[in-house]
Amino acid sequence: METELKTLEQYKPIYTESFEEVCTNLKLISSRLYELLPDVTLSPDERLERIARIVPSSLLCSDHHKTARTKLKKLRTRLDELVPDSTLSYSQKLEYLVDLVNNRIPDDLLLFEKLESIGDKRKSDIGR
Repeated sequence: METELKTLEQYKPIYTESFEEVCTNLKLISSRLYELLPDVTLSPDERLERIARIVPSSLLCSDHHKTARTKLKKLRTRLDELVPDSTLSYSQKLEYLVDLVNNRIPDDLLLFEKLESIGDKRKSDIGR
C-alpha cells in the first residue's frame, strides 16, 4: 500500500499555460473555425480536419480516423501520467490501476460497477 501512495502522490499534471490562456486561445481558434465552416454539426477538430485537406501529406486525425500509432501514443502518454513508474510496462501500469480499484472495492462486481460506486471526484485543470 505504501507503493500505491507514493505513486499516486507523484501524479502531477504539467501545464505550460494558465487556464485563462487556454480558454482565450481555445475560444479564438474555435470561433475562427466556426466563422470559416459554420456547420453546427461539426466540432472544432472536424472543422480543422476539413481545412487540413489542403496539405496533401497530412494524415487524417479525426477522432474516428486516428491511426493505431496515434491512438497508442495517446494511451501510453496517459498511462505515464497516471502511473509515473518507468520500471513498469504499459500493460503493468493498466493492471496497477485496475488493482487500485479492486483493492478499494473488493466486492464481486464488474469493474464498471466498482467505478460507478466510487464516483468521479477528480479535479479539473483549474482545481475544481
